[in-house]
Amino acid sequence: MPRRLPPLNALRMFEVAARLMSFTQAANELHVTNAAVSHQMKQLEAFLGVPLFERRNNQLTLTAAGEAYLPRVREAFRALQQATDMLLDDKTITLKVAVPPTFGTKWLVPRLYRFLNLHPDIRVEVSTEHERDYLHNDITIDYRQVHSPDLIVERFTSSTVFPVCSPSLQATLRTPADLSKHTLLHDRGPQRHAHLPNWQQWLEETGLAGIDATRGPAFSDSQMTLQCAIDGQGVALGQRILVEYDIAAGRLIKPLPTEVSLRVPYYLIFSHTAPENPGFAAFRAWLIAEAMRSED
Repeated sequence: MPRRLPPLNALRMFEVAARLMSFTQAANELHVTNAAVSHQMKQLEAFLGVPLFERRNNQLTLTAAGEAYLPRVREAFRALQQATDMLLDDKTITLKVAVPPTFGTKWLVPRLYRFLNLHPDIRVEVSTEHERDYLHNDITIDYRQVHSPDLIVERFTSSTVFPVCSPSLQATLRTPADLSKHTLLHDRGPQRHAHLPNWQQWLEETGLAGIDATRGPAFSDSQMTLQCAIDGQGVALGQRILVEYDIAAGRLIKPLPTEVSLRVPYYLIFSHTAPENPGFAAFRAWLIAEAMRSED
């Protein structure tokens, strides 16, 4: 007797709902009603004979069965997408890449044209979602070293951290002690930023005392912090790889010669099957070469 397969439409809805952890958001993405998603999930759970979702405190979570099922469903859809791409256009390869928003804007995008010129047959799709879905993308760049048997994590590069500001403030910021006269700008996102260097750590590492490291506005996104610094509204802590583009363009300067040991690491994260994408090896090699060109 042939094995029965679950409905493809229900599996697609499951993958989207599990990625977004919301039936409502899944319905919006798929352009169907909330009731349609709920109905399809009930049908899928009935077919499988196990619950895939449960609600806790009005929040949607995956059951143990759902957690185990999800990676295989995603791999199946990725394989289908790649097979379809090759069938419809064997000259085009799609590579899905996820990066932190500021890293994408300040580091990846200014360099990406070089990869595209080398590999015009590879179509790169870049996502800057805050909560990156490692299994959904072919390769992810992140400063979090995740631990999962489903993922491979490689050290990619690292970056020193130092104060940056607008050239308009240079005359009044010549020594580290001059920071007491300036507004400090803080990059304080959700928990995902908790381990990134902050002003308190930088001041302690520099040996400065008497400066209130908590004063000044805080922003949930590094791009807003850096834009505030570009506009001359204060001094920000900048990661070298995220500010070198603006420094080269004259929008920011590194006013102090002080070097401290604070560094931010970055990792390449991908699934065990990601290298099956024909564009993966070329993009990974290019990323590593670009990082070596600019690594300090």
